[in-house]
Formats: sequence, C-alpha cells, structure tokens
Amino acid sequence: MAGDKLPTLLDNWGQNTVLAAFQRLLPQSLKWDVATGYFEIGALLDLDGLWQPLTSMRILLGDEATRRTRAELVASLREQSDESIEAVKEKDDSLKGLAAIRQSLQSGHIQARVYTKAKFHAKGYIMEGDGLPDYAVVGSSNFTHPCLTQNIELNILTTEPHQINALRDWYEQVWKEGEEVREEILTLIERHLRE
Repeated sequence: MAGDKLPTLLDNWGQNTVLAAFQRLLPQSLKWDVATGYFEIGALLDLDGLWQPLTSMRILLGDEATRRTRAELVASLREQSDESIEAVKEKDDSLKGLAAIRQSLQSGHIQARVYTKAKFHAKGYIMEGDGLPDYAVVGSSNFTHPCLTQNIELNILTTEPHQINALRDWYEQVWKEGEEVREEILTLIERHLRE
C-alpha cells in the first residue's frame, strides 16, 4: 500500500490491514478518537512510535457485556491484554512501548473511559489532521491485535466531512457518558512492568 491511495474498504485480506492503514494515517494526524467494544494493550503496542506524537488520544471502550464492577472490568482487560503483551515480550523484553503507554496515561495524553449505560459494541476511529483531510474508519474491527491484523473484518475509510462531523457528534455524546478507567488500565500495565 505504500505510495498508493488507501483503499475504501479495510478487511485484513493480505496487506489490506487496518493496522497498515493506521500506520499510514497516524503520522498525518494530531488527534485520535477510538471507540471499541473490546480493547487490548497490544493494539497500542502494534502502533508504538506512531501514537506518541499525537496531541491527544481518547479510547472509549465497552464494559464487556455490561460488567458492573471494576474488578470484573480489570479481570476482563487483563485477560484480553495479557496474551498480546506476552507476544510483544517475546520480541522486546524491555517493553519500552508499555512504559510509554503508562506515561501517556499518567500524563493524560491518552484518556480512557468505559461506557456502562448499555452494551457498547461500537467500532470507530476518527483521526484529525493539521490542514489535511480528517479520516474516519468505521466497521467491525475492535482495537485489538487480531482485529487490526488477522481477522477478516469489514471497515470503511472515509474523508467525507459530513460523515466525519456526524461521527464526531456521536463520539462526543458517548464520551461524556463514559466513566474514567485510567487507573484500571494502569494497574494492568504495572503488573507487566514489574514482572
């Protein structure tokens, strides 16, 4: 895909991965808003070096079939993220990417909230640029390593301003209703950094 136009449909067939699209779009972006039913730290590790220059990143996630306690949420996040973190450990024992995520969460550069009012199964990504077109990806891909790289998914990439504005309005509404989960994600990360 290097040098050519990004496809409208992103499905993870061959080289047409959602990850590859993000790898091309993030260097042109200032802000990134993520809505995902499922989240794992491995997705951020896959994009290490690309999200750090953003001025801000917000992640809104589902609470896993409307889990009602923080302990259940942490257990679910741990289950989803442990495998992806272990895979990264095999390649990079230092886990610099994990330390960068911790620092970004602590500083507020990355903000994370969970939507608990209903089962939240949305998947959307809004990237705002500086003088360049804004981009959005909406479809079936959760913010997890398999959904960005392996699973056959179906997502549409758009630069249509009216569609992106509608997505922004929607995102702002659900973001306001979300509950902060920074500490829960930090707890998960700290465990791996201690190991």
